[in-house]
Amino acid sequence: MTRKLIAPAAVALAAAIGFGGPASAGTILPPGETTFLDENGHPLAAGCAYFYVPGTTSPKATYTSSGQTVANTNPVQLDAAGRAIIYGTGTYRQVVKKAGPNPGLPCSPAGDQVWDQLTASTDSSTTIYAGASAGTPNAITVTAAAFSGADGQVINFISTNTNTGAATINPSGFGAVQIMRDSSTGPEPLTGGELVATNAVSIIYDATAGIFHILSPVTWPNTSGVPVGSALPVFGFTAPTGYAFAYGQAVSRTTYASLMTAITSAQTASLSSGSPTITGLSDTTQFARGQAIESVGIQAGTTIQNCTSTACTLSANATATRTGTVTVFAYGNGDGSTTFNLPDLRGKTLVARDNMGGVAGNVSQLTTTLTTTASSTSAMVGSAVNLAIGMTISGNSNVAPGTTITAISGTTITLSANATGTQSGVSTRFSVFPDAQGLGVAGGSLVSSLVTPNLPAYTPSGTLSGGQTAFSVTFGTADGGSAATIVSNISNGPSTLPTTVSPTVTVNPTFTGAAQGGASIPFSNVLPASIVNWAVRLTP
Repeated sequence: MTRKLIAPAAVALAAAIGFGGPASAGTILPPGETTFLDENGHPLAAGCAYFYVPGTTSPKATYTSSGQTVANTNPVQLDAAGRAIIYGTGTYRQVVKKAGPNPGLPCSPAGDQVWDQLTASTDSSTTIYAGASAGTPNAITVTAAAFSGADGQVINFISTNTNTGAATINPSGFGAVQIMRDSSTGPEPLTGGELVATNAVSIIYDATAGIFHILSPVTWPNTSGVPVGSALPVFGFTAPTGYAFAYGQAVSRTTYASLMTAITSAQTASLSSGSPTITGLSDTTQFARGQAIESVGIQAGTTIQNCTSTACTLSANATATRTGTVTVFAYGNGDGSTTFNLPDLRGKTLVARDNMGGVAGNVSQLTTTLTTTASSTSAMVGSAVNLAIGMTISGNSNVAPGTTITAISGTTITLSANATGTQSGVSTRFSVFPDAQGLGVAGGSLVSSLVTPNLPAYTPSGTLSGGQTAFSVTFGTADGGSAATIVSNISNGPSTLPTTVSPTVTVNPTFTGAAQGGASIPFSNVLPASIVNWAVRLTP
């Protein structure tokens, strides 16, 4: 409801008879008409009261009744006793003048000015009941004519709909104002389900921020103790309020600012125009090849290639020389400006980062030394124990990003790409993941196939037998006489050839038969499992 405007000169009179009181108790009513007094305390007969938007000369309407359906003239013409009925909403600039020289038109023009002051309706800082809301679930409208945008005004209403995301409210055409819920890190936009149909809602206006805060949210997500950015298994069909299933989708950087802070890394670094290297980073232990990186001076779409403890090489040269904040995205940077990506956990198990705490556990990776020769795919490792074909090599500046092992022979390995430098005994990481230390890095496959190097060495057992072999040898005579021929059958034993003959027998055996073994059909890598949903906490 609305209240009558009280002129500054009449405030003392109003205070003397009292305003307000407990809602359940009767109170003394203020005068039904406002009496304006001149500088001598006399009624301002036929005076003129002008009403403007504060700080301007733009007229602001007042009304003849609390329903605010019939507007007064502006200026308001006072009667012979200096009285007028004036209702309004909010704050006004009130300019009061004496009657002018024309008896029939005392305000055309008006006379001398009596005062120029601010005044406000008596309900401007009180609670307004707006009844049932209208509009849509996320763009709410209410009838609250008394709302003026004053700091601390409270609007109570009955929610007609249940919101499904961020929501605004427009009180009587004031304009759409965002409704926020308070959290441990400050006000956050609504995410859905805070305003439930048929429930009562109370909101308070924050004029400085230009927002409404929920005073008594009807549904507050039960996420106590679960930090933003955490994930939990959900055995139901829908994500809990305040959560979303994690399938790599892009979400708003504004709406989910706390989540973006939680799952990205913002550090100070130095860039040099024309160079792909950034320096001065404080912690690169969770950075990995392929992670998106953003900053002023870094081209859109740039990713990390490899890192040392304080520097990273990027996929594109910097376009500016500066020192400032860079942001690394472990799960994707959305459209690069207004959105970012949630983790994509579809069909995946979760594996702990191998170097949590700063020290490698060497469980999902192994570390050994590597000696490389520039422009060669042959390299030596300190130990080949637990190395496997297909492992990715990381943490070595002499090996191109993404290089894998293609063959192993003792401590000699073959790289999938030529080494970029020559160096001996460099500590290097090998893993079935692209990088077991990089946050958000995905690895593994649904099936695998064995190749020959995966098979163990073996020696076939059994005996190869030639059976009985027949041959003849002809001996010539020294004096040109008749030749003599000896036919002999040899069967795996000594012959009776003359001791003066040493025949040479050349044998070229062949084997004909069907290929043995399998058909190279891939085999499953999946352990026994049960399918669930994974949801990530979105807001505090």
